[in-house]
Amino acid sequence: MQEQGTNEIDLLSLFKMLMNKWYWIVGSTVLFFFIAFIYATELLEDEYTANASMIVLVSSEDLNQDQSYRFGQSLAKTYTELAKSDTVIVRVMNELNLNYSHNEFRNMITITGVPETIIIKLEVVSYNDEEAMLIANKMIEVMQAVSLDYEGFDNIEILDTAHLPEGPSGPNRLLYVVIGVILGGIVGVGVIFIVEICDRTVKYPSDIEKRLGLRVLGTIPNYHMEEEIETL
Repeated sequence: MQEQGTNEIDLLSLFKMLMNKWYWIVGSTVLFFFIAFIYATELLEDEYTANASMIVLVSSEDLNQDQSYRFGQSLAKTYTELAKSDTVIVRVMNELNLNYSHNEFRNMITITGVPETIIIKLEVVSYNDEEAMLIANKMIEVMQAVSLDYEGFDNIEILDTAHLPEGPSGPNRLLYVVIGVILGGIVGVGVIFIVEICDRTVKYPSDIEKRLGLRVLGTIPNYHMEEEIETL
């Protein structure tokens, strides 16, 4: 029971400490809000996403329809790896005269097979809307051309070509602002705790009991004597 009472008192004192310096929390939150807002609106560039898709068609006299479909699904996984190969990436970059490193270019591209289908989706993200469209269309064009060089992989067809993005797809500026507000509140609370921990002055009778192990017999009230004398 005593430990529970002590915990309640400690939590209450912590709450009072935060409330007494609420303006620190508000100030820190407002400061981080403006920093995040300026960063999100002025420094972050718009991102544009272009999408294209391909389909893997398998037709063989040795395979029935169900077997052809399953074989197409397995080939779709192979084509997703083909798109990330240096052969495809270097060719696309050279034909479009792009000045990116291989890793930078790979990070711009996301290619995935649609589950339970023979469709492959390609997504290209760029800071330039026209560049995103050109890369997406060139990627599926090069993948189709490269697949012809390998026997048994000449069954990929373009399903949808990429179009010019209608508007930016990112970044999520609201998310940056929300994170800034939350971080500002956390920093404000953290600063208050650090200041209180570093402050070794005695403010309450309980401080004397904790630090010196002495029991407080009484306290002297803090009267404003000058104001009382003037009133008399």
